[in-house]
Amino acid sequence: MLKLKIVPGLFKAAIAGMLCAAAPAIAADYPDRPIRLIVGFPPGGGADFVARQVAQRLGDALKTSVVVDNKAGANGTIAAAEVARAAPDGYTLLLGVTASQSISPALSPKLPYDPLRDFTPITQVGYTPLVLVVNPKLPARNLDEFLQYAKSRRTPVPYGSAGIGNITHMAAELFVQSSGVSNFQHVPYKGSSQVVTDLIGGRVEAYFDTLPSSLPLIQSGQLHALAVTGPARSDTARDIPTVQEAGVSGFQTTTWFGVLAPPKLDPALADRLYEALKRGMQAPDARQALVTRGVEPVLDTPAQFSAELQEDLQRWREVARKANIKLE
Repeated sequence: MLKLKIVPGLFKAAIAGMLCAAAPAIAADYPDRPIRLIVGFPPGGGADFVARQVAQRLGDALKTSVVVDNKAGANGTIAAAEVARAAPDGYTLLLGVTASQSISPALSPKLPYDPLRDFTPITQVGYTPLVLVVNPKLPARNLDEFLQYAKSRRTPVPYGSAGIGNITHMAAELFVQSSGVSNFQHVPYKGSSQVVTDLIGGRVEAYFDTLPSSLPLIQSGQLHALAVTGPARSDTARDIPTVQEAGVSGFQTTTWFGVLAPPKLDPALADRLYEALKRGMQAPDARQALVTRGVEPVLDTPAQFSAELQEDLQRWREVARKANIKLE
């Protein structure tokens, strides 16, 4: 009988080589059925709009159908939890947002998922800046005058938010911490529309709204914009400076949209999804569709997106700790 002598090092190398050779084959067979893109918000909103753009472009690039599945509730955390438990086969994806992946995990220790460990980042699709808007009757035409106005008041400046822990609340808390001016009073509402109504009526004096929502009111003169919160001026409102340009260094925040998969997704599948999204979403009409809705396109690599997720989560954890904000 012929006996074979197996050298451990060579055996391990051979196995590793076979696994590496098999990885592209796994990706090459994908997809052979429809993909489900879960979004944690109802139809008609900003997240749903982005999800449907992603579904159309990803489906075209992969030559398959991508079905948007709206699982609304709890600031997107219901949808995120479902994807975190799904099989890592590339057929279940999440349109993650700031609320579900950064702010809620920073405020709620009892979420049924870990925002970093339980997902495979694919790419950030884009972001929407917020805009600090005030009542036009306020004696402040720019950010510096607004801060001086706040300092000079005997009573705190009332600012509205769409709810405790909402991005409109957390952005304001970050602004207070970054500017060093604390003479503000938070007035939480149950949604954005009532905040805007009371801002126009003068019952609150400031609000960090999403730019697409406030832009028509800014253009009509019903609200006055002081600054946007993104890293650069928005293409839809080039005349509004950023908060950093206006003098508050270190301040930057957006509400972002990104595609994530369940944990432990095969790297070959993650790369294939990223390349397909990049190819589909970089088309001029796809980019224009986002910009028209106030979404600045990004499409960063999985590694870049992963680093940004960690940074964003740490930012909101620090803001929550300093402001002592917790949601049970």
